[in-house]
Amino acid sequence: MNVVENGSTNRALAGASPTSGTAYVVAFILMSNANAVFSGRLLQSLHPFTFLFWSFFATSIVFMSRLVFITGAGAMTIKRADAGALFTLNVTSALSWTGYFVALRCIEPAIVTAIVCGFGPSSVIVLERVVRQKKLPNYTYVAAVGTLFGTALLIWASMAGLSGIKTTNSYESLIGLTSATVGGISQAMTVIAIKQLGDKGWNATRIMAHRFHLLIPIAAILAISGPGLSVASFDQLNHLAIAMIFGVALPLWLLQRGILLSNPFTVSVLLALGPVLTYVVQGFDDRIAWSMPSALGCLVVVLFTIYGTVSKSISH
Repeated sequence: MNVVENGSTNRALAGASPTSGTAYVVAFILMSNANAVFSGRLLQSLHPFTFLFWSFFATSIVFMSRLVFITGAGAMTIKRADAGALFTLNVTSALSWTGYFVALRCIEPAIVTAIVCGFGPSSVIVLERVVRQKKLPNYTYVAAVGTLFGTALLIWASMAGLSGIKTTNSYESLIGLTSATVGGISQAMTVIAIKQLGDKGWNATRIMAHRFHLLIPIAAILAISGPGLSVASFDQLNHLAIAMIFGVALPLWLLQRGILLSNPFTVSVLLALGPVLTYVVQGFDDRIAWSMPSALGCLVVVLFTIYGTVSKSISH
């Protein structure tokens, strides 16, 4: 990154308030959780590995082109000091998105988002203490335990056959739950890695251009060795394009901005609001029935999310 880009990035972040960071994250939540239901339906006919490859290949091309156009080809060069955080980001991005889309194919979307987001606060606490050497206030631990309890309730509902998708067998549930858990822990690590790159002067566009170098070849290998890279129909291609633009590229850019303007725990707590939104939106999917245990689990996660957010506001 050149001096001009560093300077403009730092000025942009300095002029932004924490409220604008929250707004970016909330916008991401609204878009990504609508996409969870849309993609969950699409993934019944399009394999997750095929979806992963085309979505993130196209997303990377878009942001690489934008980065080079705005700042020049020098922005594609990676300094040795940035390599560690960037490598971590690539690994965690590959794990989180692979886990997320595999889980969406197997279990109820609201349960997927609850598990992915529910592990966030507790994982961020551990990572903040270990990686960034930061001590967090007591309310963060209460919020983390509460969201974990709600997540555990959702896992039980899925394994007991009490979730909104009744046709899923135990083996598929286990695959979905394991994938969502891996995705949730990896997402928390992703937040920390993005924050580390932000501390080094990276902006959202540069992060988006460089964060999928590992995911793309992995998705390509998995797709070629299994379902293939072809899309069955023009209609399916249209749905894939919609999911890529409004479910991957745009919301992820919003999230990068939100993370750079906020602290990691605030981001993880806000993300935990996702399940209730997914639960509402999935009502439009005729595959999914009303489930009281799913609703209760999502409610627990959201209540402790609100507690964490309000406690943070009072403490400041």
